[in-house]
Amino acid sequence: MSRIERIGDATRIYALCEYPSWEPRYVGKTIQHIHERHKAHIRAAKRGGRLPVHFWLRKKIARKEWLAIKLIERVPAGDDWAGRERHWITAFRDSGFRILNLTNGGEGLSGHTFTDEHKSRIAAALRTGASFNCLKCGTAFWRKLRDIKKGHNKFCSRSCANRRAS
Repeated sequence: MSRIERIGDATRIYALCEYPSWEPRYVGKTIQHIHERHKAHIRAAKRGGRLPVHFWLRKKIARKEWLAIKLIERVPAGDDWAGRERHWITAFRDSGFRILNLTNGGEGLSGHTFTDEHKSRIAAALRTGASFNCLKCGTAFWRKLRDIKKGHNKFCSRSCANRRAS
């Protein structure tokens, strides 16, 4: 069975479901293949996400239970995907399903383009680390926080670090 979907032609409304009952627990939207979105949910849960859907997924993973995703609807490009997501969340809640969504749906920035100024502000906020001077050659260099924590902030390159030993 192949997974052939055209990306960019539609927004997919999906449900993360209990298996094997297929009881919906979370409704979302994506423009990706739904199996890729499914994996992204699992990665977020394993990384310690704090949303109710993440707690539910971690519990399922710990019990080694199956996790299912179901395509509910394809919304053509340009149509109101947010309204359709709200429709499905409301319909499932009204049917008595225990939906884990925190809101009624429709949030998101689909189609939004950030300005260059906004992108640079986001990048600056995410940039953690510091500048250092190489102990061997004196060259200024930048290290990310994770490298600083490992102690990789003394030399600008491996060649300078290896020359130190000689």
